[in-house]
Amino acid sequence: AKDYVRMMKYADSLYRCKTLKRTSLGRMCTVIKKLNASFGYLEEVRKHLARLPTIDPTTRTLIITGFPNVGKSSLMNNLTSAKVDVQPYPFTTQSLFVGHTIYKYVPWQVIDTPGLLDHPLEQRNTIEMQAVTALAHLNACILYLIDISETCGYFLDQQIALFNSIKPLFKNKPLVVVISKTDLKKWDDLSPESKQKIEDIGKEHNAYVISMSNKNGEGITDLKHKACDIL
Repeated sequence: AKDYVRMMKYADSLYRCKTLKRTSLGRMCTVIKKLNASFGYLEEVRKHLARLPTIDPTTRTLIITGFPNVGKSSLMNNLTSAKVDVQPYPFTTQSLFVGHTIYKYVPWQVIDTPGLLDHPLEQRNTIEMQAVTALAHLNACILYLIDISETCGYFLDQQIALFNSIKPLFKNKPLVVVISKTDLKKWDDLSPESKQKIEDIGKEHNAYVISMSNKNGEGITDLKHKACDIL
């Protein structure tokens, strides 16, 4: 463009200027057409970024994680004003959702992550990697949900194995082990061996173990206060 502007300065007639103008515009259009695929890709990236939630890394944060269908989205709705879709089947949540709440006059953000499965990092799909990224890179209190009723479709041992698999992601971060769906099965109804396994997690990682039910609201207030206090 600069070259053609320089040539137009020394053109000897109006016709010559118009010819140079048309030639320069033609060359510009040719260059843009060659970059059409790249521009299309950038537009798709822009649309994808626009759909991502706005996460403030400087705001105090709670991250909810665990196997699919253990009650993460229901807990999100109970802790915040968010209205996350809740369905009785796994993988309803396929991206990060951010809600907000107030505790002691301070705003908090709560992040609901997609469900994780217990397999190696390289085998995780893009949906699971969103949860992995949030756990690894955000300074937050982690709420790991364990469904002791096992109605989520995963046994208690599988849920504990997943915890042991992902615990390096939230090393040195405050942790609360949340016993969910106590309306379906009480903590006292667990076998002594199962109780010991969960309590061992708490002792090993200096974590609190709190029972709660999304259905009747039991324990949710205590969970919120404890999670916010330890961060």
